[in-house]
Amino acid sequence: VLDAVSLHIPAGQHVAIVGASGAGKSSLVGLLLGWHTLTEGRLLVNQQRIQPAMLATLRNATAWVDPAVQLWNRSLLDNLTEAARPEDRTQLAEVIEAARLRGVLARLPQGLQTLLGEGGGRLSGGEGQRVRLARALLASDTRLVLLDEPFRGLDRTQRHALLTDARRWWRAHTLLCVTHDVGETLAFDRVIVVHEGRIVEDGAPR
Repeated sequence: VLDAVSLHIPAGQHVAIVGASGAGKSSLVGLLLGWHTLTEGRLLVNQQRIQPAMLATLRNATAWVDPAVQLWNRSLLDNLTEAARPEDRTQLAEVIEAARLRGVLARLPQGLQTLLGEGGGRLSGGEGQRVRLARALLASDTRLVLLDEPFRGLDRTQRHALLTDARRWWRAHTLLCVTHDVGETLAFDRVIVVHEGRIVEDGAPR
């Protein structure tokens, strides 16, 4: 899937990853989620080779926002606080603002106690993405942020606003953002272009 990839990302850097569908962007991020195993080469985080026994620790320090992240037929509050510790809940109001969920909250008949339906079926695709973002924002132990087409279902203006706010929230974190939209990469200092499983460009966006 990935071939001859050589890549170093310093701690705290924000990197956009762009390429056509099937190029290998999500596979690159999936290495850090433990979905794939290398047939050769090395994968290191903080100078440590990633072994299966380390994946739980790495995942606990990772915020992952992707349309595939599960929403449950439980209350909005339960869905938001799934990854949060009790003390993290003090930031709930701030997170709702950052994820632009205030309008969604006002529409739901029981507010935070509204059941979202199977797979978040009571929400539109874009609303579900904002819930996934808010859940990730609320987890306080995060050090690595992986955003894979995080705002699919929203228009470009909404995507830009949410990505700007998310990067501000996670400004001190290592952040990788996968996107099909080249325009979304222009605000990043570094962009990686993936094509047919290889990194073909790596540098400033222009």
